[in-house]
Amino acid sequence: MPFVLMSHFLGPPVSPAPATVCMVCSVFKKGRCKAGKGNCTVEQGPGCRTRDIFYFNIRDGWGYNHTQLDCSDDCKSWKLIRGNLKVSSFCCEGQDFCNKYKGRSQKWKPR
Repeated sequence: MPFVLMSHFLGPPVSPAPATVCMVCSVFKKGRCKAGKGNCTVEQGPGCRTRDIFYFNIRDGWGYNHTQLDCSDDCKSWKLIRGNLKVSSFCCEGQDFCNKYKGRSQKWKPR
């Protein structure tokens, strides 16, 4: 009897969210993956991550250097500036290869 009573509280079975396939590239630059090309799968969780890497120099300001693409269990959008390094991270989910790199301007200037 306890089993019947307990099943009443569980409700109908819930199917897990479908897995999302993400693009992986440790160095994406000038429209191509230069190193670490592959795919990863996020079973459940935040999703595919894109991180744009910039370096600062006095003559030109912030200049885009490369992009990193991967999967992340703790994926949040954020920006970090530490010395002459700036990292801008953002995430997507629910569509395979949603982090496929679509291009970034060569220079970024803070507002």
